[in-house]
Amino acid sequence: MRLLLVTYRYGSDVHGGGERFLRGLATRLAARGHRVEVLTTCSRNFVASPNGYLLWDNFLPRGEEGDQGVMVRRFKVKNPSPFRGARLARRMQAYLEEERRGERFSRLLGEALRGTGEHCLSVGWYHLENWEDGPARWTGGRAGLVAGGKELDGLGLELHSPWGGTLGVVVDGEERREFTLAVGRREEFLLRFSKRDVLDVSLECGRTVRPPGDGRELGVALRRAYVLDGGRRRDLHLGRDWEDFLRTAPEDILGKLLWAVVDHRPRRLIRWRDYLLGPRSPGLEREARRAASRCDLVVGAMVPLTTMVTAWRAARGAGKPFVAVPLFHPRDYNHYWPDFHRAMREAAGVEANSPVIAEIMRSWGLPAFSVGPGFDLEEYASYSPDGERFRGEYGLEGKKVLLWVGRKNVSKGYPVAVAAVQSLREEGLDAVLLMVGPDDDGQPLPSEGVVYAGPLPRERLLDAYEACDLFIFPSLNESYCLVLGEAWLRGKPVLASAHCAAARGQVEHGIDGYLCAGVEDYARYARELLEDGRRASRLGERGREKVRRERDWEVLAEAYEDLFRALAGSGAGSA
Repeated sequence: MRLLLVTYRYGSDVHGGGERFLRGLATRLAARGHRVEVLTTCSRNFVASPNGYLLWDNFLPRGEEGDQGVMVRRFKVKNPSPFRGARLARRMQAYLEEERRGERFSRLLGEALRGTGEHCLSVGWYHLENWEDGPARWTGGRAGLVAGGKELDGLGLELHSPWGGTLGVVVDGEERREFTLAVGRREEFLLRFSKRDVLDVSLECGRTVRPPGDGRELGVALRRAYVLDGGRRRDLHLGRDWEDFLRTAPEDILGKLLWAVVDHRPRRLIRWRDYLLGPRSPGLEREARRAASRCDLVVGAMVPLTTMVTAWRAARGAGKPFVAVPLFHPRDYNHYWPDFHRAMREAAGVEANSPVIAEIMRSWGLPAFSVGPGFDLEEYASYSPDGERFRGEYGLEGKKVLLWVGRKNVSKGYPVAVAAVQSLREEGLDAVLLMVGPDDDGQPLPSEGVVYAGPLPRERLLDAYEACDLFIFPSLNESYCLVLGEAWLRGKPVLASAHCAAARGQVEHGIDGYLCAGVEDYARYARELLEDGRRASRLGERGREKVRRERDWEVLAEAYEDLFRALAGSGAGSA
């Protein structure tokens, strides 16, 4: 087969889980006798500008080079101009914020929650507060609440207003109902209506106040809310706002909502995104159109960058089958765009990496499959890591070490790992969080209980895995958690997020690790494993055997070969 891979960056010295996966796939297919050509950029690194766009270096030389039988062709990247980039970033951010505040978003959220037991405080709410007598959540002048159910016929609201006034409540666009609020007293109101399977509620305050030195425009404080569903009362958690919904709602429901939202975005917004995120490489785009005609199958990666769509357009123009490798994160709002949606819908196949994500994608109507990345088992067999030396170098002797590996940004969950270790230390356990990876966000870390090693060479990273007692990875945004497999190959048990579909597809709860719903879970399971070394070893060994059995690159390369042959022979693709 003649395979074309179009990707954002590529090389032996280019770090990142997705990059390692794509290079492993390309080189192993080349080793099996296929002609593999990679079109990519000259970039080895990219960084986020403070003004809201990405900056790509052109570190690697332009032109052609061989890589273990793969022909790699690199092209220069053009970065945004500072003035235009900052201006477009502000405009795009304003559009996205308005998109979520609009009536259309509320209506689509209702469609997504219809018939479910889910709810969301959708718009117009300030942060949850814990008052002496329980939780409270302030509205602004207007706030929205959406709740799904089977036979909803009642909504209860317990409210508090220090200054009184009126509150208008509109349910599903029906007639407005108005209530008078007593000054400084909690009041409960129950609204009854005909049975339905979703509520779209708007709260409109007749009076708002800006307390001195506060900065907020406060309407009314919601103290408690519930619905009557089929004759039963169901309390609505006041912490269930949009941010919480995005982190923890079922991914199939979330995706159904977000695809419906983004499919109506204007084309100018897509142009802005391409300009701001890139990589913008006219040479790569031109060559992709030419190269697609001489191959049997076009593979494109990844979202939210430009190269997957570049590959799809090239394949469509040449009438060749296209395989999307989006490295998709179901909880990442930035991964939902109309052109990404169309490219994946029209693809011959979409690599989901995880069987759980594949099932979710198929519920969205995408032709998803799951093979996923492998591991070079020879690397782990040939190198003998020195964990004791590593502990000595970082002052970790005698301590309980939890290892976290990734790019240091909030989406990778390191604040949760920090909080879990702090909880263990407060309980008297001499635990330390060892963090390895580049510093993306520049945020300070606690001086006690955290050792930040920064990025490490490959062999030193393997030493770090050997040095730890267990591996903790609370990331929500993954398509496949390579670091879990690396920890298992060193015989370490893992803790990962129950709200991450990729982690749920890898971790067998209680067998080779634990799936955790929050800081309390991470701290509890970490303590269990740290205090029971034999159990920790058993879980780690089961993980090691699973990776050896299921994730050998040689076996997976054969699976890709068979799959790509079938897709190339299917004739998928349209001119």
